[in-house]
Amino acid sequence: MIRNNDQEQLYQLEKRNLRYLNLFRLFISLFFFLLINTQQLQDMFQPERHHLYLTFVINLYLAGSILIMVMTYLSKQVHAISASKLILFIDLLVMIYLAYATNGFSQGLATLPILAIGSAAVLFRKPLNIMLAPLTASALLWLMPVWIDFGPAVNVTQSSKLLHLLGYFVIALIGIRQSISYTSTLNMYKNQRQTISGLENMNQIIIEKLTNGVIIYQQDHVILHANQSAKKLLDMEDIIFFPEEILGFLLSNNDGMVYHTDHGMDLYLRKASVTEEKSFGVLFIEDSSYLKKAAQQLNLASLGKMSSSIAHEIRNPLAAIKTAAELLVESPDLQGQDKDISEIIVNQTTRANHIIEDILQMSRRKTANPQDLMLMDQLAEAKQQLVDELGVDPQRVQIIVPRDTVINFDPEHFKQIAWNLASNAIKHGESAELQMVVHGQVLDFKNQGDAFDEKKIRNLFEPFFTTHNRGTGLGLHICRQLCHDNHAELNYHYINGQHVFRIEFNLG
Repeated sequence: MIRNNDQEQLYQLEKRNLRYLNLFRLFISLFFFLLINTQQLQDMFQPERHHLYLTFVINLYLAGSILIMVMTYLSKQVHAISASKLILFIDLLVMIYLAYATNGFSQGLATLPILAIGSAAVLFRKPLNIMLAPLTASALLWLMPVWIDFGPAVNVTQSSKLLHLLGYFVIALIGIRQSISYTSTLNMYKNQRQTISGLENMNQIIIEKLTNGVIIYQQDHVILHANQSAKKLLDMEDIIFFPEEILGFLLSNNDGMVYHTDHGMDLYLRKASVTEEKSFGVLFIEDSSYLKKAAQQLNLASLGKMSSSIAHEIRNPLAAIKTAAELLVESPDLQGQDKDISEIIVNQTTRANHIIEDILQMSRRKTANPQDLMLMDQLAEAKQQLVDELGVDPQRVQIIVPRDTVINFDPEHFKQIAWNLASNAIKHGESAELQMVVHGQVLDFKNQGDAFDEKKIRNLFEPFFTTHNRGTGLGLHICRQLCHDNHAELNYHYINGQHVFRIEFNLG
């Protein structure tokens, strides 16, 4: 049977107590063995008055004591305890017999059962069971002279018997009190251990559920435990030793560092200060993209508030500049180079106005109000808008979607997303063609084009990042935010020579 640490400690304690009890029994039997074989002890106890079967009983008791002592070491503890409980009553029988058989009341031998009664408190624990020992001793003390003829030499007064009985019961009551105290302490200890164990399990669960990585390591930097987030962030299933770059950070005096993984992630590493336990350390791992996003959201919120207050102040001068530049372009007296400069002014003021419109749109974004929409109708409306506003050939825009497909989405948000993604595909695609394809819970906007490099892909949805010199860099960022507000997700893929902006719906 496998025991935990608490059970093992209790097992060792009971084993030690049992050996003390058996050792006490062995000393008693040796004492009486020497009594009948040593002249000095015989002179003290008047051997001529000893009972007829005294020698036989002592030799048998000594042999039994040795046998029980050996059994304690060889047999299972549960069997040894059961045998000791039975032999305890034999001890009382033998000790009271020896007190009568050696005329030992005057020498105090009748007090020896007190030790056996005290041992009963260790073995039995329950009060009623403990009381069996003094009751048995009392009955033997009173009835043994009736059962066995010890001769006229044995003369024990009633008061002496009562005094010994009082001692037996007092020891039993003290044993009961100690047993109750021990049991109460043991239960409290077990409850505390269960509470501590529960807290340890709770801490373990919390660590495992953290989105940040947590690694606990020894002083020699061997990893003892890493939660699932740490394994995922480091892309290592079985972590025993740290990568060299992280190990160098642990050996340094720096509190934090940015670690670039092989799979393109930027992780922020932070050492924990564990002053109480010098032999262990804790390393926290955070995906720095979350920190960047949080900072970005704060910046965008601040930018939105600022833009709302100054939009009109900026747009009015821009409108005046644009109007003046358009008039200059139409002037017949303006030279060719000056006309080109005026057109640049018109184009750039138009672009600046678009940027302001996008920022205002982002800051005024209303809370999503999802409704069930027929996806075919929404995409057909986006196609017609491309034809009307950009003059796109309808044959170059394909819609492949089951007619009964329904999505749960805010209609205004979806119109804005569809227009942004569709117009970008037409404007920036190589062939000015677009496919809008639905499969399962996924809607793809596809157009032909050369693949982007890793830097562009990584920053594609970042605000103010654009792959076109006339773009504002806010369209894709706004589209992703609107998808998020409607429990959808927008991502970019490059598949078979096509740019694919994919919306996954109903992600919960």
